[in-house]
Amino acid sequence: MSPTMTFRPNLNSLTTRIILLGVMFLIVGALGRLFFLTDYLREDLTELTASQLSTMANYVAQDVDRDIVARRDFLQHVVERLPLRLLGKPLELQEWLGERQAINPLFSLGMFVLDPRGVVLADFPVLPDRSGASYADRDYFQQAMRGEFAIGRAIVGRYAKVPVLPMAMPLRDSAGKVQAVLVGISALQSPNFMEALYATRIGNTGGLLLISPRDRLFVGASDPSMILRETPPEGVNLLHDEVMKGRRVPGITINARGVEELAAAASVPSSGWFVVARLPTSEAFAPVARLYGFVLKNTAVILPIFFFVMFFTMRHLMRPLMNAARHADRMTQGEMPLEPLPVVRNDEVGHLTAAFNRVLSKLLESRAELDHLAHHDMLTALPNRQLLADRMKQALVRAQRKHGKVAVLFLDLDGFKPINDSLGHEAGDIALREVADRLSAAIRREDTLARVGGDEFVVLLSDLGDRARESAEFVANKCLAVFRQPFVIRGQDCRLGTSIGIAIGNGECSTDKLLIAADQAMYQAKDAGRGQFCWAQECLLCTDGDNARCDIH
Repeated sequence: MSPTMTFRPNLNSLTTRIILLGVMFLIVGALGRLFFLTDYLREDLTELTASQLSTMANYVAQDVDRDIVARRDFLQHVVERLPLRLLGKPLELQEWLGERQAINPLFSLGMFVLDPRGVVLADFPVLPDRSGASYADRDYFQQAMRGEFAIGRAIVGRYAKVPVLPMAMPLRDSAGKVQAVLVGISALQSPNFMEALYATRIGNTGGLLLISPRDRLFVGASDPSMILRETPPEGVNLLHDEVMKGRRVPGITINARGVEELAAAASVPSSGWFVVARLPTSEAFAPVARLYGFVLKNTAVILPIFFFVMFFTMRHLMRPLMNAARHADRMTQGEMPLEPLPVVRNDEVGHLTAAFNRVLSKLLESRAELDHLAHHDMLTALPNRQLLADRMKQALVRAQRKHGKVAVLFLDLDGFKPINDSLGHEAGDIALREVADRLSAAIRREDTLARVGGDEFVVLLSDLGDRARESAEFVANKCLAVFRQPFVIRGQDCRLGTSIGIAIGNGECSTDKLLIAADQAMYQAKDAGRGQFCWAQECLLCTDGDNARCDIH
């Protein structure tokens, strides 16, 4: 009779030890994934979602800021051209306001003019109850009477009966005394005002908030029920309290309703407001909860299979993924530049790596595009004021180091408004692009041409030597020359000119003083008859515009 065969595991066997160790690792790994991976993913999702919320908040804040600045500039444009004699002629003033509203209806609920007592002189569109009404108690009227542009407290309109935002601009006489106040009223939910704030949705229950710290008020929100509600008292929402104090760091907080949410804020510079993008953490971390259940279910199924294939197979399969993760981690820590990960095999790991590479490529493209938009004018693709300031700083540093000089030519177009008025704003845009092209061709490649306003351009001439004045005058004459040929716009010959102010400074000069000096000299050129250039004094002495000197060409 043959002996009975029994199976007894040999604990001294390396194979047994590896298998048992692998099983132990599987169990510990499953528990680890259950308790630690969820925390890791939560942190990762927090960082990613916070970045997305910050990007969205910045985008909406820029959109709101553009709308505020456009209306502020429009009010400034109107008061600069409003004849003071019309203040005593209400009907003519009303007709004059109507013409401006028809040309550029930025204020959805119209405009009206208040006398120094706060009484309505004229309005458009005409509201019978508004004529003669007093707005002396309004904050925006009181601030405008002090000579300042004012954004009033958002309220439910007295006559419109909907949430509105008033803006006011003082109208001064030649002596600088405020003679009247021009007020524009926009409905908060009008089609051409802060559209991104109301059209953008985040998840199922998240959204956007527009907050005025001065008024402690929700000016606008993607949730209509939040509009014009007061902000929570201090201590209710700690992250909100920090944002109200000026911090703009995203984080997780408990809102006034007791809901935990992830929020990020961005400032609206022109108004002192800020935009908050928020998303409940229950939505932000929903993938973590699903992953938790997935790990529990699949571990029970994989355990017996993994018992056999753990050591020989998993190490081989996971090696490329671990290498890719290590590679990606080094990129996130700044140890190496962002670059595509190597695709080792054409399997799930390879597909995931390729997908990551595509996402990385799109993120790099988006970052480059955002960087370009942040530093260039959208209409002409020229550098904007921000990029100009940066280049001026660099040029002044070089000038200080090399004992050189820098010249700034401030150009303001002459005759641009008639093109806008007669042919429309699209024609004006065409003219601005053509001006940009001509001026770009007139300067050196190493110099900078920037658009800093509606029809204002700045030429920065850097790395100039002892003949800086001759160089600047040569470029100014070239700039004047490009306007001698008419501009053909929509089949019509249009004449444009320019007035130029020139300021020359060295490395000791600040960018602000240099621009101010050139700006003042430009106005001297306009006063002297336009179509010419005017010199400012040395940068450090150019605080008085009367010190400028004109050369007629």
